[in-house]
Amino acid sequence: MPAVLYAPFAWMVFGLALCGAEIFIPGAFLLWIGLAAVALGLVELLVAIPFEWSLLAFAALAVVFSLVGRKVYGGLTTGGETGLNSRAAALVGREFTLIEPIVSGEGKAKVLDTVWRVTGADAPAGSRVRVTGVVARGAVLQVEPV
Repeated sequence: MPAVLYAPFAWMVFGLALCGAEIFIPGAFLLWIGLAAVALGLVELLVAIPFEWSLLAFAALAVVFSLVGRKVYGGLTTGGETGLNSRAAALVGREFTLIEPIVSGEGKAKVLDTVWRVTGADAPAGSRVRVTGVVARGAVLQVEPV
């Protein structure tokens, strides 16, 4: 039996192996190259393509599938701060109570289950304040009286 009959299945197995390798080498890049190989295998089931041309077709499909994949995964990113590792930024706009007065622009507020340093206009302990920003690399909350 000629080797040409096995070519489509070889491309599909190669493609599935690349897709499987994505599990061990994450990054959603091998997935698209693997899908290009599977697509070429499906095309070769219908049309016999000489090996040299199938390599060129694979290269072209890999580029096209990678660009499509980038477009698909590019839309899933937020492109900005997620707040995941910036707890202070997530507090902006919320209101809390001062546990120590703000004197000379510095004080402390009870924030959920923790005490945070705050800066803002002088205010007595027990006052309600709203977080307006974050200073000192996320360690100090900027507040204003409510």
